[in-house]
Amino acid sequence: MPAKSLRNFRSYAAMEALNIVLVPGAVLLLAPPGNWAEILAMGIAMAACAGFLFVGAAYWAGLDQRLTTSNRSAMTRALTLAHRLEIPLLLITAAALPMLAFAIYNGGWSWPVIGAALLTVLAALEYINYYHRQLQHFDRPSDFKRLMTGSGFRRSHMARDLAAYRNGR
Repeated sequence: MPAKSLRNFRSYAAMEALNIVLVPGAVLLLAPPGNWAEILAMGIAMAACAGFLFVGAAYWAGLDQRLTTSNRSAMTRALTLAHRLEIPLLLITAAALPMLAFAIYNGGWSWPVIGAALLTVLAALEYINYYHRQLQHFDRPSDFKRLMTGSGFRRSHMARDLAAYRNGR
């Protein structure tokens, strides 16, 4: 594999790991919740978002280890984690929806509720991006060209690796 691709995997792992703290932290800083309904909505949304970012960081770190050091166990651990956390993280993401509705009912579309909604949407997009279809098309010209030519979204790297992992179990 080209060295540039390996650097990309390393940078993806670092970026996702950093975003575990930065994304929910920025939302919390910009829109601190003011009542218990907002706190619950924000907390559940933060957990869902951070959980999927954690899975992504573990996957890219495992892939980097497998490709740079031939350490297959790191990749196996990452795929085991992704497999085990898929349903719990989906349930947490789903639980954010009624909490958002409750927070809206209690106080309307406040900034904390909007922040919690954005984190919930981001969690759902991260789920799709890792477990199903690659949504990111801005860092590789070939991916962007594929998207622009109407070829659609391709299956994500982790989805392919996770399918092979599940078939081999």
